[in-house]
Amino acid sequence: MSNWKQVGKSIKATGEKTITYEKAGNPNRIESRKERIPHANGVGYWFHTSYWLILPDGSEKEYWKRTDAEMAAEGGTNG
Repeated sequence: MSNWKQVGKSIKATGEKTITYEKAGNPNRIESRKERIPHANGVGYWFHTSYWLILPDGSEKEYWKRTDAEMAAEGGTNG
């Protein structure tokens, strides 16, 4: 679960951010997605970051920890 390198980054004016990671010899990608979520009372926002395993066929699975996404990408688990 190492050697995942950042290969891309995009930041929106709203503060939302996507960072893409790849590992040499692994066909999967991982994206860190920081999303802006409105508060329940409609006043203001909070940010949530989740990690998405993206398989070569385009399917995606969400994880709350990057280490879990890396483990799944490397065949350790699909937890």
